[in-house]
Amino acid sequence: MKRNIKCFFRFLMTLVVLLSVGVVQAQDLLKGKDLSQIRVDQMSDADIVRLKTQLSSSGMTIDQAEQMALSKGMSPAEFAKLKARISGTSNASPVTGRLKAQNLVSAEKVNNSSDSLSTEKYHEHAKPLIDSLIFGSELYTSIAPSFEPNLRLATPLNYVLGPDDQILVSVYGVQEYSGDLLVSTEGFVSIPNVGQVKVAGLTIEVATQKLKTIMGNSVYPYLKSGGSRLSVTLSKIRSIKVIIIGANRPGIFTLSSLSTVFNALFVSGGPNAFGSFREIELVRNNRVERKIDLYRFLLHGDQSDNVGLKDNDVIRIPPYKTRIQLQGQFKRPGIFEVLPSEKFSDIVAFASGFTDSAYEASVKVFQRNETERQVHDLQSIAYNDYIPHTGDVFVASKILNRFQNRVKISGAVFRPDAYELTPGLNVADLIKKADGLKEDAYTGRGQILRLEDDLTRSIVSFDVRKVLNGENNPILKREDEVLISSLQDLRDSFKVTIQGEIRIPGQYDYVNQLTLKDLILQAGGFTDAAYKNIEIARLIRRDSVAPTDNRASVVINTEINGDLSSVSANIPIQPFDVVTIRRKAGYTLPESVIVSGQIQYPGPYALISRIERVSDVLRRAGGYTPDANPAGAYVKRYKTDIERQQSEETARKLQKNIKDKDSLKAQQVLQDIRRDYDQIPLDMASIMKNPGSVEDLVLRSKDELYIPKFDGQVKITGAVLMATQVPFKKKSTVRDYISDAGGYAADAWRKRTYIVYANGKAATTNHFLFVKFYPKVLPGSELIVPKKAEKKSLTTGEIIGISSALASLAGVVIAVLRL
Repeated sequence: MKRNIKCFFRFLMTLVVLLSVGVVQAQDLLKGKDLSQIRVDQMSDADIVRLKTQLSSSGMTIDQAEQMALSKGMSPAEFAKLKARISGTSNASPVTGRLKAQNLVSAEKVNNSSDSLSTEKYHEHAKPLIDSLIFGSELYTSIAPSFEPNLRLATPLNYVLGPDDQILVSVYGVQEYSGDLLVSTEGFVSIPNVGQVKVAGLTIEVATQKLKTIMGNSVYPYLKSGGSRLSVTLSKIRSIKVIIIGANRPGIFTLSSLSTVFNALFVSGGPNAFGSFREIELVRNNRVERKIDLYRFLLHGDQSDNVGLKDNDVIRIPPYKTRIQLQGQFKRPGIFEVLPSEKFSDIVAFASGFTDSAYEASVKVFQRNETERQVHDLQSIAYNDYIPHTGDVFVASKILNRFQNRVKISGAVFRPDAYELTPGLNVADLIKKADGLKEDAYTGRGQILRLEDDLTRSIVSFDVRKVLNGENNPILKREDEVLISSLQDLRDSFKVTIQGEIRIPGQYDYVNQLTLKDLILQAGGFTDAAYKNIEIARLIRRDSVAPTDNRASVVINTEINGDLSSVSANIPIQPFDVVTIRRKAGYTLPESVIVSGQIQYPGPYALISRIERVSDVLRRAGGYTPDANPAGAYVKRYKTDIERQQSEETARKLQKNIKDKDSLKAQQVLQDIRRDYDQIPLDMASIMKNPGSVEDLVLRSKDELYIPKFDGQVKITGAVLMATQVPFKKKSTVRDYISDAGGYAADAWRKRTYIVYANGKAATTNHFLFVKFYPKVLPGSELIVPKKAEKKSLTTGEIIGISSALASLAGVVIAVLRL
């Protein structure tokens, strides 16, 4: 015994060390005196394996360590979790003389710890334990339990007290007393100044009366006279042990004494793969107390079998005897357990009946005998008599997707639809069912599309007029479809076109007796720019074309001076005519340009003439302001739709020819081409000196004339040591300004230096022999020094290749020279 105690203390010390991480009072745990703060969920699988190894080396079992761990303050729930995890790491082995508690768990006694119904232990069971096809499996396939006993309800009066229950006894009134009394192992509670009273085996109601009598006869006499009252309630509930056999997790379970059969079944994972749902036995005191049929609860919500459990109860789940399967058109297909007295009709009721599209006249039954399978057709008349056999599979099929008494009518009738085929129904009767013919119905001929016996189609023609008069009226058959044609469907759909200066140009439907006046009115009338001359192009109808006949249409000219009451407005229009309304000569809306910048009167200006120039508009705008820079003037001209299309086409062609399409330079070029406007530089000095000259640009609609403010700076950018701006100096040259920026950078492309003037015009450096002619620098200019393209150095492989080629070439030359 001493050896076992010593081994247990070594086990406890190891357990405390493993669990000390994350626990608030770590120092106390290291001493091994207080295990109340241990949390098994914080232990890793490696920790559990080490504990199991130490138990094995010490010769102790987990059951031997239980009482000692509980005496050190470890809660029953935490030790149960520890035991379950240690048991889960070992291989299953038979235990002689008793049941092995594979999944032993502990009950929570109202106050702190969790019991077997705790949801934490189910988080790992994501995979259902029971086949989901089995009827009733939904009770046990959820991850977290939903059949937990309610531990916060009022004390049941029929609750039977037992050892480890704790009751709260309160006396109130003239005399007062309150105390929590624990029911001892022998069944007694000890009341101060009263003594021990046996309450085990009594209900709460009976125990209350007994305590009232005993206490009233001792130190609480007012309980007898009514001056004080007695209240007895449960403050802590005892736990009970229940054995479950035949479940997915069989074993001994420690549960709350308020637990029921359904609670215990849920904790154990329900019946196993071969367990019965309908003949579960509750064994009490070595005899079957009750047989439980879960179908009563599943089908009717009947909880009469959900009885309370007592200590040492046994729940036995025997193997099923008969199990069948429903497939196909049942509302709830699946696997069902059948009792000996039940018929097939009862099983259909279990499945909530057939679906709406099921063929209920018969079902297929796939049976098995001792050697092979067989199929049986079960007719509906035998549903109430057929006794299913285990392994039977019942299959309900769908009804056929066809009609036994349907006919259709379509076309020029008021109610085209499907109708019932009654005996002797003919075409005239069907037309009457469809509320008769429409006004545009073609009565010369109708058709019946008929489905023959071999499922081929045929056509039966009839005279609609004669049928309606009772002559030659065909009798209809199943799936016949009557077609009444419409005169509108038999005619071409004619169109006419009107274009030009009309409010709503486009195509319009041709109608009989349509005139030019009618068509103009349909198109909304003339626009303000419409001219009196109207042209009508008409189709030439001919049977043949002569070799010299090149005519495409006949043109009819007419005049309407805005008065549609004239005779010429009544010209008849024929199908496919094209009417064109001409525009008045010289009719153009006023167009405007914008003048902005350093101008006396900036803003929009309407063009007076079609050839109004920059100088004309500048004079109308009052000329320059004193701080204007005429040398930087330019016109921003927005592109028309046609010009934008041309620019986009140019960009596409250029993009195809560019090798490095993703380079910054290529992207900049394409962006400039696709820009919505062009910037046109102006030589204002020449324009104002020679108004009307070629340089004096003719303005067009939406142009913007901009005169910038004088800027006496010169900007130097690009491949210079320091990009900067410097004041303009009249005598300074390009070299001087480059020097002001620190000189050229190492990668500067000197001979490509260029200047962009304030008006957007650019000038480059010219060369003659070894002489460079730099452009003139003006105020507001930007001097740009481009960079040289990066030279890619040869790789080692390329150098070796070139060297080899040169060596070979040298060898060839030497050989030739020796000839």
